[in-house]
Amino acid sequence: MKFEFAQMIKDSVHELFEAYMPVDVTPGPMVSKKEADPYRPPDTEVTAVINFSGGIQGGVHLACPTHTAVELAASFADEDFKVISGEAGDAFGEMNNIIAGGLQTRLSDHYGSINLTPPTLITGSDYEMHYKTNFHSIKQYFKCESGPFFVEFFFYIEGYAP
Repeated sequence: MKFEFAQMIKDSVHELFEAYMPVDVTPGPMVSKKEADPYRPPDTEVTAVINFSGGIQGGVHLACPTHTAVELAASFADEDFKVISGEAGDAFGEMNNIIAGGLQTRLSDHYGSINLTPPTLITGSDYEMHYKTNFHSIKQYFKCESGPFFVEFFFYIEGYAP
């Protein structure tokens, strides 16, 4: 199942870049959380968060270094951004909204209605995020000319076994 989830992430990211951004993106490795390890959210400079409720509890993180987030947001919005705040932050959050929507569409056929929250942007390195420790995690890494990034699908599904 984890490879199917990783493919859903890759497909959703591909659709985002194909529709909105003239940037080549290449998938890298997929990493899943070990069953016995507690879930920990990403430790990155910029993270856009979309939470899921309904058929699946959890959500999607779009995470990367600051320079990558600024360049991706600029490409997405067709603007010249220097920092990841204001409109640049909104653009980066909207990128994750599109990715999460792609996952929502693919997952809802099997898991029922899935609700999405508006994007939340977290920046900097002096913060803590706390989630349920029993979430599963599939991180799909990518690279593009702007730099590296990853999309993480974190979730709890009754009966899921990796």
